[in-house]
Amino acid sequence: MSSLLDQINEIQSDNREVEEKADDQIKKQRAKDQSRIAWVIIWAFVIAIGSIFVFVFGDLLLSGGCKEDQTDCDLQRWEAPAKFLLGIVSSVLLPVVTLVLGYYFGKGKTE
Repeated sequence: MSSLLDQINEIQSDNREVEEKADDQIKKQRAKDQSRIAWVIIWAFVIAIGSIFVFVFGDLLLSGGCKEDQTDCDLQRWEAPAKFLLGIVSSVLLPVVTLVLGYYFGKGKTE
């Protein structure tokens, strides 16, 4: 009878080990998926912000130049795009960076 109980205990122990390994694999896969999603979102924002910068600077560099008698023309040309870029960075980029940092620091505390 004791050998039957020993076999049952051994099977239960093996089952626990298999369950723990399966749980570890599931956690690793979930973390990998979350990380992949986070990186896709980060790169989408980086590409979007970079495209906006390229578009604005391209527009500034390719647009017509100032006349020789306009001394403050250069400042006026750069003022509106600079305000636009500052608005984009402060309203879009900073919250996304904050969100990503919060995600990674929060993720580290739960593990």
